[in-house]
Amino acid sequence: APAEGGVYYWIQPVKGHPVHQLTQAAFLTGCKELGMECQVVGPDEGDVQKTIAAAEQVLAKGDAAGVSFWTGTPAYAEVIKKMEAAGIPVVAPHFKVDEGTWPANVVIVGTDPAVYAAEAAKAICEVVGDKDGSVALTQGSFNTTENLVSETFTATMAEVCPKLKVLAPEEEGFDPPKAIAKAVAIIQANPDIVAALSTTGGGPTTWAGAQQETGVELVAIGMDYTRVNLDLVKNGEIYAVVGQPLWDESYEAAKLLDAMVKGEEVAYWTEMPAPIITAAEVDQYITMLDTAEAMMKQ
Repeated sequence: APAEGGVYYWIQPVKGHPVHQLTQAAFLTGCKELGMECQVVGPDEGDVQKTIAAAEQVLAKGDAAGVSFWTGTPAYAEVIKKMEAAGIPVVAPHFKVDEGTWPANVVIVGTDPAVYAAEAAKAICEVVGDKDGSVALTQGSFNTTENLVSETFTATMAEVCPKLKVLAPEEEGFDPPKAIAKAVAIIQANPDIVAALSTTGGGPTTWAGAQQETGVELVAIGMDYTRVNLDLVKNGEIYAVVGQPLWDESYEAAKLLDAMVKGEEVAYWTEMPAPIITAAEVDQYITMLDTAEAMMKQ
């Protein structure tokens, strides 16, 4: 059974990434409001083995009441099974996977990537209109969530803007100079390019940088309402970002763990909306970040 009055752990790779820091602040805010003792653990790299090692250390300590695990890969199933055996409830925010994929101690909170992928395609189509041309697609990495976004985006674009050809997705990675270089190469290889979608939080910087370097103007959409990304939208350097509900889903993870430990019925899937944020909507999100950052400093 989980430790009485134990610690709730947030386990996440690339711990220092600005997007991840926002999710951690949200989780800790939820913990604070509910009087839960919470800790953030995980490696600074996106290394799956190091993340598993951090989860194993949490298990070895024996004081975990509950765990919020930033998953995204089936490689974590083994260590999550060990948590199940130890009676530790797990919330896996952000990555939508079908019920039955994870052990029975896991619930998920997040947005449906297929919904926002389709919305992103429609938003680009609306701006580009009846033009011919190609649309670039870049991912942070190839994982279940981003793959689903790319597939749905491509299928929706074929319906709503059949004249536009969506290129096969390419990996931009997480190092901004390399990601920009990759996007520049895509622009140069496809002179008819008119738009781009990045399925990752660094994507707005990637595609703003690539447009700047090449002088080619695109209708570009990326992920996440970080301050850097919102500024790029506000300044017209990219068209929009998808408001993945990073704060809401991470805050909700704390509430779900609390409910699970208290033995309350919790649904496998809790859905949060993810709007497309253009220049018209940016200010309300900047205000939200101001509030979030004030909480982080507390």
